[in-house]
Amino acid sequence: MNKLKVLTVAGLSSAALAFASFVNVSAVTTVYPTSPTSTSTAGGNISGQPGKFRITRKVTGVPNPVTNTFTYTVTADSGNPGTISGSLSSPFTIEMNDNAVSGGVSTKTADIDFSGLSFSELGDYSFTVRETASSDATNYPRDTKEYKIYVSVRNQLDSNGVPTGTYEGIISQMTDGADGKADAAGAHAFTSQVARTYIQASQIVTGNMAKKTDCFKYQIIIPANSPVVLSGDKYSVSTTSTCTGNPADVTVGGSSNYIYMKHGDTVTIGGGATSQIPIGVSYQIKLTDAQGYQTTYYDGTARPDLTMPSKTTVAQTASTFNTQNKTEIRNDKYADPNTGILMNLWPFVLLVVLAGTGTIVVVNKTKKNKA
Repeated sequence: MNKLKVLTVAGLSSAALAFASFVNVSAVTTVYPTSPTSTSTAGGNISGQPGKFRITRKVTGVPNPVTNTFTYTVTADSGNPGTISGSLSSPFTIEMNDNAVSGGVSTKTADIDFSGLSFSELGDYSFTVRETASSDATNYPRDTKEYKIYVSVRNQLDSNGVPTGTYEGIISQMTDGADGKADAAGAHAFTSQVARTYIQASQIVTGNMAKKTDCFKYQIIIPANSPVVLSGDKYSVSTTSTCTGNPADVTVGGSSNYIYMKHGDTVTIGGGATSQIPIGVSYQIKLTDAQGYQTTYYDGTARPDLTMPSKTTVAQTASTFNTQNKTEIRNDKYADPNTGILMNLWPFVLLVVLAGTGTIVVVNKTKKNKA
């Protein structure tokens, strides 16, 4: 007589389900995404295709399409009720290729196919899913959490509740493994906040002919560099300047990215909560019109060609952040009176004149006394 064993199906329903236990169980080769009688517990991670389970990857805090590849492994846990034969095509990847963004979130899915596996015994089998790599881990950090997928291998029953001898595997919802219970639909997506930085430029003017109200026009040059930044990506602009013409954002690969600054102004590019610049992006700043100012200095170095050497953005926590991501620009304007004498010689000329005048006065007075 067959022995009846009662099992609880992890991640499906809290109700107990009866399984017939056999000494020699034929391998189960059919894996279904959910039980025909428990569809409400399937959750958002079930793909709807027989034998396939869907994992979801989210990147949050991004304004532009995402290009990155995330890699996963799926391994059977120890302590499963029977042996598992066959294989899953591991590692798995979720490839985001210029993936769209909605509300600051980019989402992509991939289906894991369990249909090639066979299970030697009835019971509940668990698998662990891990995210093992990110192609650009600097900007798109890896999610280090581990999740569980449960496959319940059961004997189908006839209308009288008698085992039919046909076996099926039912994939339950992915959980975080902390409590072994299914959570709300789609709750367990691999997720990480994008890592970003910003660049900043400030303006000062010096010289006896400089005017604090003069506005300078600069071109911001950010070339496309796939996959870190793509042509057409946009990053917000914020400024303290009252100069007219500052844009709302700059565009990667754009030729009309101009900002305007006068003395004391600061312009920040990519400083918004969801519009920051990726780490590792090259950029330049170029003055388009010197307006009669003699020399332009970028970070204290004179640039006769008016163009700042290329810089590469670093993380805000980097020790080189202030030199790589921030640029102080100084424009000088001096002029001398049209006398043919340099301004810095006037103090010495004045001393000579005064001394000479004093000598003449003394000489004249002496001559008068002799008379």
